Amino acid sequence: MSPVAFLSLVNDRAQFDACQASLRAIAQPFPQWLMVEPNRHGWNAAQGLNHGIDQLDAEWIVCVHQDVLFPSDFWSRFTRALAQLPPNVALAGLVGCERSGRFRGHIVDPNGHCYWPSLPHEVLTLDEVLIAVRKTSGLRFCADAPGFHCYGADLCLEAQARGLKVMAIDAPLVHLSTGKLDASYERAAQWLLAKWGSRHGHLLATPTLLLQDQTKARLWRRVLHRLRRRRDRLRRNTNVCQDPGCLARAHGEQVTTKGKP
Repeated sequence: MSPVAFLSLVNDRAQFDACQASLRAIAQPFPQWLMVEPNRHGWNAAQGLNHGIDQLDAEWIVCVHQDVLFPSDFWSRFTRALAQLPPNVALAGLVGCERSGRFRGHIVDPNGHCYWPSLPHEVLTLDEVLIAVRKTSGLRFCADAPGFHCYGADLCLEAQARGLKVMAIDAPLVHLSTGKLDASYERAAQWLLAKWGSRHGHLLATPTLLLQDQTKARLWRRVLHRLRRRRDRLRRNTNVCQDPGCLARAHGEQVTTKGKP
């Protein structure tokens, strides 16, 4: 069994090729990387990823979006961070939210260079841009997750329900887009809230949105979560100044992100 294997859902081959090439330039040895095209099979994200996890033989199966690029120090930081995680950590990612609503993570995306210390740190949910699954945990994505949203948050909540831990680690990459919050996202969010809301006070902190049942979640918790999220979003770029070396690394990469800087 190899330490790490990669898995991506792909509908843009050129974008995926650029993503893969950026890791090939820095990863030695280059890990096994399975491409799954869910549209060919009529699969949702969960079905496509579960198919890939079952095909791969590695301690960690890294489910990563096709629209990312890997900085020069990603591989060393990422593999070192995974190796240092205790056995009860089943999932690891780059950006997450605590139960309190606070952000933890490190990434470069259309919002700039975002950093929420300290890391590594236990979180409630992870952003789906990259989720590493410890295969021996037995975790699989829920095939009922609608479409291509909220499947990662659901997996995180399932892990914790089984007594396993979810961690945000410090190994930033460049995410070229942030996705769209359309009707399909709303359907998935309502599905997630219906499944897990009562267990978490009808309030689920995810990196994308704060999901809440306003008729059942306590007002003071809703207000505190909103305040924490707003504060962390405002600080996401200024936090980087705490680590000048990290700022230099991110700015030194020859990559361009789309959208608002």
